[in-house]
Amino acid sequence: METAVTTLETMFQKAESDLDYIKAMLEFEMMKGLPDGLSQEENPVVLVQQLSMVKSRYKTLCEQLEKISLERRESMRSIRATLAKTVKLVQEIQHHTGMEISPLSEEEQLAMQHLMLQTPEETDLPAKQNCLEEPEVH
Repeated sequence: METAVTTLETMFQKAESDLDYIKAMLEFEMMKGLPDGLSQEENPVVLVQQLSMVKSRYKTLCEQLEKISLERRESMRSIRATLAKTVKLVQEIQHHTGMEISPLSEEEQLAMQHLMLQTPEETDLPAKQNCLEEPEVH
């Protein structure tokens, strides 16, 4: 299995290298065929370079979003665990002090179920989907 993964990674790296070479050749050919004195907005080579910068920035932002998402999930797990312990502790204190334990209202029960049962992955789907695909370039 690892051999297949390594082979695929190598193939993707070669494809990326080939694309970089083709891009460089196209830029060179465009520069040879362009008249002098073009503004930066008119120069297709400059536009391609700017596109590369935007693409790189997009990739960086997606990586940052993934890190933030992971940290958020971990924070939510911690908050849920702390809340569950707190509720249990309050119930135990009520039981030991002889206080009448009032059952949670329907709204409180729904809120507790929502908080305890909601999986972090469900809340992260839109963010992940946005960064899984690269933006279309026309």
